[in-house]
Amino acid sequence: IPVVNGTSALHLALISLNVSRNHEVLIPSLNFIASANVARYLGAIPHFIDSEKNTFGVDSIKLEKYLKKNSTIKNNTCINKKTRRIIKAIITTHIFGHPTKIDKIIKIAKRFKLKVIEDASEGLGSFFNGKHVGTFADVGTLSFNGNKIITTGGGGAILTNNLNIAKTIKH
Repeated sequence: IPVVNGTSALHLALISLNVSRNHEVLIPSLNFIASANVARYLGAIPHFIDSEKNTFGVDSIKLEKYLKKNSTIKNNTCINKKTRRIIKAIITTHIFGHPTKIDKIIKIAKRFKLKVIEDASEGLGSFFNGKHVGTFADVGTLSFNGNKIITTGGGGAILTNNLNIAKTIKH
């Protein structure tokens, strides 16, 4: 689904996954400001997860430790023990074309009832286990800004195999 830019792609991805006011969104500590901004646009609270040394993306080991320590599952929903807010989603970013360990992140997300957004803005053309990054999660996002691999001076795209998510985004 074409959009005006990568930030809009992330914003619409969160909307399509029903992220709203006071939800918490996990994002990598090494990241462009757009991920935190789009969470704030919706009144959600971004929480930063440590990045991995080899891929620069979300560290799946630290993510799992964070969620085990700080959350509980109640009524099929991940709840932050301290804030009592719903932890709704995680945005993982493929930094500088280095794919994150997306398989591990998705496995952890499923266990903790989180939705996953892949920011593949810097990963266009990169593969993980023979598959393009941006195509593993509930929603993938791309940017075609002037500093990206494919540039149109602006623009972006949203990738999803979920018809309901696509309909929500198009609406």
